[in-house]
Amino acid sequence: MSYEVLAQKWRPQNFSDVVGQEHVTTTLKNQILSERIGHAYLFWGPRGTGKTTIARILAKAVNCPNRHQETEFDSTTTAEPCNQCEFCTDISQDRSLDVIEMDAASNRGIDTIRDLRENVKLSPAACPYKIYIIDEVHMLSPEAFNALLKTLEEPPPHVIFIMATTEHAKIPKTISSRCQDFEFRHLEDPKIIERLQLIAQEEEISADADVLSLITRQSEGCLRDAENLLERLITSPEKNLTVETVEQTIGLGSSSLLRDLVVAIIERHLANGLRTLNDLTKQGTDLLKCLDQLISYFRDLRLLAIDNNLSELIQSPTSDLHELKQQAEQMSVNRLSRIIRVLMYTSRDIKQYGYPQLQLEAAFIQLNSLEEGVHLEEIVNKLSALEQKFDAAGIPTTEEMPPRQSSFSSGNPTNKQTASAQRPFATTHQMPTSEPSGSADGAMDRDDNKPTPTASSSGQNVSTPLPTPHVTRSLADVPSFWDEVKSKLPRKLSLGSLVGSVPSVNAANVVEIPCPPTDLAIITDSDKKIIADTLTQMVGEPVKIELVPLDTVSGPTAPEDAPEKVDRKTPLIRRIEAQDDPQLKTALELFDATVLETQ
Repeated sequence: MSYEVLAQKWRPQNFSDVVGQEHVTTTLKNQILSERIGHAYLFWGPRGTGKTTIARILAKAVNCPNRHQETEFDSTTTAEPCNQCEFCTDISQDRSLDVIEMDAASNRGIDTIRDLRENVKLSPAACPYKIYIIDEVHMLSPEAFNALLKTLEEPPPHVIFIMATTEHAKIPKTISSRCQDFEFRHLEDPKIIERLQLIAQEEEISADADVLSLITRQSEGCLRDAENLLERLITSPEKNLTVETVEQTIGLGSSSLLRDLVVAIIERHLANGLRTLNDLTKQGTDLLKCLDQLISYFRDLRLLAIDNNLSELIQSPTSDLHELKQQAEQMSVNRLSRIIRVLMYTSRDIKQYGYPQLQLEAAFIQLNSLEEGVHLEEIVNKLSALEQKFDAAGIPTTEEMPPRQSSFSSGNPTNKQTASAQRPFATTHQMPTSEPSGSADGAMDRDDNKPTPTASSSGQNVSTPLPTPHVTRSLADVPSFWDEVKSKLPRKLSLGSLVGSVPSVNAANVVEIPCPPTDLAIITDSDKKIIADTLTQMVGEPVKIELVPLDTVSGPTAPEDAPEKVDRKTPLIRRIEAQDDPQLKTALELFDATVLETQ
C-alpha cells in the first residue's frame, strides 16, 4: 500500500471529528435529523479549515442508510454516517458515481456548466441523492455563473449543490442568495495543538508542547497547514522533534538570537541589535519570518503590559511567560504600540521594495531613538500649572499686555515711563549716543532735558527700559523693509509660505501679501493680527493686511507634451526629506516627534 500523507490519513470522517467548526456542523446535523436538507450550500472561509471535508461528510450523511446508534435498550437515529456501508465507502474513496467533485479553477467555462445542467436531470445511479461539490467556485466565469443560475435555484429534488470558496467577495449576489451560506473560521491555537498531539501520539512522534506550539503559530489557524508542516519535519527514523530542528527546517531565527534581538530593542542597544541581525542573515534566516516573530513577541508584551492577567491570550510558549512578564513591566503600552507599528510598516516595505536586511537595520535605528510619548492631558496640566505660576507672580499673559504702539503714541513722557515699567521682562540697556534726526522720540527726550536714571537711592542698579527709537516708515515702502518685518515676527508663528512672499500696497492703502492657496487655511486671524500690529508699530499708523491667493508660480513652464516625472523615491528617502523640511522641523522639535510615514 502506498504511503498516505498525514493530512489525508487524518482527514475527519464524521462531524464529531471536525475541529473548530462547531457552528457549522451543529446546524448541518440538525438539518439532517429533521430532514430539512437544503438544495444548495455555500461554504466559504480561509484555506485548510475543513470546507471540502465537511462537504464530503454531508454527502455521506444524506446518502447513508445506516445512520443508527445502538444504545443499551434502543436504537436511535443520528446525523453521523456509518462509514461502513457501500455508499459511505465509495464516497470516502472517491469512486461514487453520484458524488461529483469539480475544480472550478480548471473547469470554469460555460461548456462545463452546460454539461452539468444536462447531467442533473438524470437520476442517481445508486445513492438517494446526486451531489455536486464545486471547489473554488469563485473561479467560474461570469457566463458560467449565469448559466448556473436557473439550475441552482430550482434543481431536481434528487440533486444537492455544495460550493466551496476562499473568496466570498467574488461570488455574485445572485448565486449566494440562492444558497445556504456557512462561514468557516480560523481555528484557535489550543484546538490545533490538541489535534497535533493526537496525531503525534498515534504516529509515535516525539514532540513536546513547545514544538507543537511553534508549528501551530506558523500554520496561522489552518489545520491542514499544521499537519503538512508536522509531516515535513519528520525526517529522522526516530521521529524526535526539537525546537532547534523546527527552527532550522522552517527557516526561522534561532530562539537565542531572537531573544538577543528583543533585548537589544528593549534596552536600546543598537550595536548589539545590528550584530544579532547580521548573525541571523549569515544563518540563512528568512528575515521576513523573523520580523513576523518579532511582531508576535511584542504583541504578547503589549497584552501583558495592559493587564498581567491576559496571559491566556499570548501566543508565546508558556515556558517564556515569566520572562515576558518581567520585560512587560519595563515598558509602557504606548512605546510597545509604536514599536509594533514601526515593525509592521517595515514588513510592508520589505514586501513592496525588498532589501530586507537594509530595511530592518533602518527600523532598528528608528526604534533605538524612539522616545516615550507624552499624553496630551499631561501637556495641558503642565501648561495650566505654568499659567498659575505667572498669575501668582503678577505677570500678565500676552493677551493681557497692552499693545506696544500705545506707549509711543502719546507725547507725554510720563506715559512712556509707565508703559516701560509695566513690562515684566525689562532688561538694562544703554541708550545710543547719537539719535536719528527724524526720530520723534529722540526730539522729545532732548526737550524734556531729563537724565536717564541709572541707580536708585539704595545704590542698586535699577534701570527703567526706554522705548527703542525708530524711524517713521512710509506704508508704500513696505516691500523695501519686509525682511525687517519678518525678523520681528515670533519664531513660533506658523505662517506656511507667507513669510517668503513680497507684499504690495494697493490704492486703498491695504497691504496685500501673496499666499499659496494651500496655506490659506493654515494662517489664522490671530497670525494676521500679529503681522498687522508689527507693521503698525513700524509705520506709525494703523495697517490693514489682506491675503491674496498666489495663482501663478514663477519659473520655466514645462511643455504640454512633456512626460510627467514619476517620483521614484523610497519611503526612507521621503521620511528623511520630510524631517529636514524647515517648516516641519520646528513642529517635530516642539513635540519631540518623528515622521513615521509619508503619503
